[in-house]
Amino acid sequence: MDLSLGQNTAVLPAKKIRPRRVAIHGLPYFCAKLLPILQDPAWQIHHHFYRPSGLVRFAGDLFRSDLAFSWGGRISMGKFLRAAKWLRKKNVVLLWCGSDVLNAREEFAAGKMDSWVAERIHWAASPVLADEVRAMGIPCEYVQVSFVEPVRNPPALPKKFSVLVYVPTLERGNLYGLDLILQVADVLRSVEFTLVGLRQGETLTGPPNLKIYRRVSNLTPFIERATVIWRPVRHDAGTSFMVLEALAQGRHVLYSYPFPGSIHVTNAGTARKQLERLLALHESQALHLNHAGIRAIADEFTPHRVRANFFSKWAEIIDANAGAKPARSHSARLETAGLRVDCSDEKVHLQRPLNQQP
Repeated sequence: MDLSLGQNTAVLPAKKIRPRRVAIHGLPYFCAKLLPILQDPAWQIHHHFYRPSGLVRFAGDLFRSDLAFSWGGRISMGKFLRAAKWLRKKNVVLLWCGSDVLNAREEFAAGKMDSWVAERIHWAASPVLADEVRAMGIPCEYVQVSFVEPVRNPPALPKKFSVLVYVPTLERGNLYGLDLILQVADVLRSVEFTLVGLRQGETLTGPPNLKIYRRVSNLTPFIERATVIWRPVRHDAGTSFMVLEALAQGRHVLYSYPFPGSIHVTNAGTARKQLERLLALHESQALHLNHAGIRAIADEFTPHRVRANFFSKWAEIIDANAGAKPARSHSARLETAGLRVDCSDEKVHLQRPLNQQP
């Protein structure tokens, strides 16, 4: 029996699968670093700031999204979360980093935790941050989101031994260990310290071996000219991009928290001893590139690894709720900046109030 298809048999085209959609909001610096590595035809990633001219587009993208992602954690309502709740978004992920926990602790003590926010999906940029979020009664998972491009041929360590430190503003000097920096720099007068990050108008007096620079857009030249990068932060803000870049460049790193390829120091005394040890190695020409740090970056902290991690976890969350029926009607409306936005599956229609001139 001939079971072959006839010449006039029509072959139906494969059903086109639409990309998964993610609406991102949060810290501009980190979101700007994240977006370029998330370019993929299977995903539509939209990032928005709160600008009046972009609120309509923001509302539409958030409505159509399969997942709403906030680079920044909190326990109370904000504009982004309020909009997500109003639109009945089921897949909402908050990433805790920086000083998020410090701010949340104050709200927690004041009884300002919002139950809807607490019930969303919470990630943290470090294991310590995840523990601190869980201490407030919120389930939280550590997710590796920090990355840097590996450096194929890191420059040799500089001939002159020096230490690079970072303080973004004197207002937060205690958080960034400014007092420890000044103390150690004053003791090790033969070592050059370079401090970068101060805001315009801020002034700082330190020992003569401390060079002070204002905030810069690119730290790479400073890292390349340094032997050691020291991060004496007093609160874990998630893995520092500065630490990652320093390790990728083969520099030696002193860090307040345990991290692959770095030296764990928690006080001024330990930092001084480690710097004296590294200086002695340098003077005897026995200090070489930090190959352990270079390997740590290549193994775990590349853009490729972080990209795969995001897509895998986001897809798992979206697919888990793919069969859930929306708790909202087919059409939703969001009032923003005096404009009424009617959202449907694929279109956003802007309507002006009758008493508002075009």
